[in-house]
Amino acid sequence: MLVEEAIRMRRSVRKFEGKPVSNEAIRKIIQAAIYAPSADNGQTWRFTVLTGKEKNKITSLIEKLLIKLSEKYGNKSIGSALSTCNIMKNAPVLILVWNKGSDYSDPDIRESAEQFMSFFSDPDRVMLMVELQGVSAAIQNMLLCAHSLGLGGLWINDFYYVKDELEDYFSYPWELVAAVSLGFPEKGELRKSPPKRLSVDMVTEFR
Repeated sequence: MLVEEAIRMRRSVRKFEGKPVSNEAIRKIIQAAIYAPSADNGQTWRFTVLTGKEKNKITSLIEKLLIKLSEKYGNKSIGSALSTCNIMKNAPVLILVWNKGSDYSDPDIRESAEQFMSFFSDPDRVMLMVELQGVSAAIQNMLLCAHSLGLGGLWINDFYYVKDELEDYFSYPWELVAAVSLGFPEKGELRKSPPKRLSVDMVTEFR
């Protein structure tokens, strides 16, 4: 499949068949992710692949936490988070995407980081923005690779309502950035008309 075709034809898939996704396909998708560009080749992305009982355990935890929030603050306060949780529950694969941050124990990174941090008034914020650009590129690679394999995916941020609790649960020294649901799309999901896009001229200034 041509890259341009994958970019144009990819859709955000919210309805999945129950068919399991092979470990081989999952590994191909992660492999595509780690070929993404990152500043100084930092590769700060990390992934947790959840399937079966582990996925059910985590999605049930998310649902429980979201219900508590909705009972306390009202359903409108958490937007579409509960319906997105159902999508995560029904998808055969859920991949949590993390940013581990830069490794300042590496002498080369530390030297360039010291120069970097002495220049900016808020270097941590700038560094985080740089790292997240790489992580986001990795997620896009995942979605395009999934599409090329006949799978569908959904880039998810609705868990942010319970992000702190999830980070506490996993106890990684990393920040949770996004989640990606994966699976074989139900019929019709990939034939959906894409959301209307702004034209090149509407978003670009040529000088």
